[in-house]
Amino acid sequence: MSIASLVRAVPEGDRILLDTTAVAAYLDYSEVTHPVTRYILEEFVALGRNPALISMITVMELLVRPLRASPPGHHTLLAFLRNHPNLSAVPVDLQVAQDAAFLRAASRLSPPDALVVGTGLATQVGHLITNDRKWSTKLASMSDRVRVVTLSDHLPFP
Repeated sequence: MSIASLVRAVPEGDRILLDTTAVAAYLDYSEVTHPVTRYILEEFVALGRNPALISMITVMELLVRPLRASPPGHHTLLAFLRNHPNLSAVPVDLQVAQDAAFLRAASRLSPPDALVVGTGLATQVGHLITNDRKWSTKLASMSDRVRVVTLSDHLPFP
């Protein structure tokens, strides 16, 4: 795989939703998919090629580790989330909850995953960026509405 496969998987202009595994891989230099997520966040998102969204569930999940650290290091993460160009956090509202409930009923996603994917559906993103292989299978029936891009499918990455 290569940059070309990622460019084909995420067409220019399409809004994307980054799940927790994607943002966590970007923040963790030792993660095998870090180069892929770095490319997505720095070349696609920051440069405006693909505006990106994250769920407040992702924000919550990402904050746990820095809050447990001594001293707590959550300020750096919050600064990243607030200041990264073309990246917005989306609150859980009635529409997100409704879409998440539909997903729980139809696909048996866990509540956190359903809320993250529901955020993507409610905001009409074109692609869900994840490293959770189960999403491709569980969301296959919705491929006309949203496509799943699995980070590890683009390894090795330059």
